[in-house]
Amino acid sequence: MKKSLIALAVAGVVSAPAFAATSNVDVYGVLNVGVFSVNSDVAGEDRSTSVSSQSSRIGFKGSEDVGGGLSAIWQIESSLNAEEGGGTWAGRNTFVGLKGGFGTVLLGKHDTPMKMLGRKVDNFGDTYADSRNLMGASATSGASVFDLRPDNVIAYVSPNFSGLTVTAAYSTDHGAIGAGAGCISPLDCNDRNAYSLSGDYSNGPLMLGLGYERQNGVVAAADVDRSMWRLVGGYSFGDLKLGAQYERGSADAALAVADRNGWGLFANYAMGNIVLKANYLSVGDYKGVNDSGANQYTLGADYNLSKRTTAYAQYAKIKNDTNAAFDIGRAQGITDMTSTVGGNDPSVFGVGIRHAF
Repeated sequence: MKKSLIALAVAGVVSAPAFAATSNVDVYGVLNVGVFSVNSDVAGEDRSTSVSSQSSRIGFKGSEDVGGGLSAIWQIESSLNAEEGGGTWAGRNTFVGLKGGFGTVLLGKHDTPMKMLGRKVDNFGDTYADSRNLMGASATSGASVFDLRPDNVIAYVSPNFSGLTVTAAYSTDHGAIGAGAGCISPLDCNDRNAYSLSGDYSNGPLMLGLGYERQNGVVAAADVDRSMWRLVGGYSFGDLKLGAQYERGSADAALAVADRNGWGLFANYAMGNIVLKANYLSVGDYKGVNDSGANQYTLGADYNLSKRTTAYAQYAKIKNDTNAAFDIGRAQGITDMTSTVGGNDPSVFGVGIRHAF
């Protein structure tokens, strides 16, 4: 008995520092997996049906009081391919920073303020029906252009001033790409960078937000200067929530979200455990390129099995003009379900389960 007590005491002493070191770590995540049937509307391609993970992820975060009213904060968030295993370690918002009365400063990889504004109103975020399929996207590839999670980010989030919060971020893209001869990585000698700003106001049922972002070739094969304004708003009438988004993009090269307008309407209505949802999105022609716009229609329903688990069904369809190739799932970087062909009208129907922990 004495040997057992001594062993337990020794084990407690040895393990105590390790436990203390990890006591401020929170583990969180989302598992979102569904069965989706996608019609690319491309001649000769069959309808594709598969089990697909919709932005599933796991994260670790924590904070430490460092005195003087300051806290050190950190986060490591990774994507999960829940349907087949694997994922990308620290490929999502991953940073270290300081938080105090002045606000919060972050260094690392993080969503831009422009992207976070759009997330405030979208009913189908992080799914095949995401509003980013059209809003802030390229008509030629369907890829997101202004809803990014860039590397090398310096970000600041202000305190809440009676409902108003201001967020600013700067991203510098290090490396020799596009810089010509003589540039040695990781020196920043290509002058590719971006800055993004937003202000959002929330007071009771009302939400308003305004954002601006300017990029200097940050995601382009060649240097392209482009910018965007985005305005979002929302209002709740009891169980009914309405939202709207308007954006105006411009660039110094054609088909790079140049001189184009986009807008969206969002609504959801809660009836007990059931939430009915709908989105309508529209983007106009690029300046000088006729028939380069598109629309997206989305309907869906959630059934909340608990506070953390939801079963859902959704249907979305994109109507492309002749010279537009917006695509289902491109907002999440999914390219194996549909083909990007101008003038086609891809659609998707799916059911799934989402669990947050």
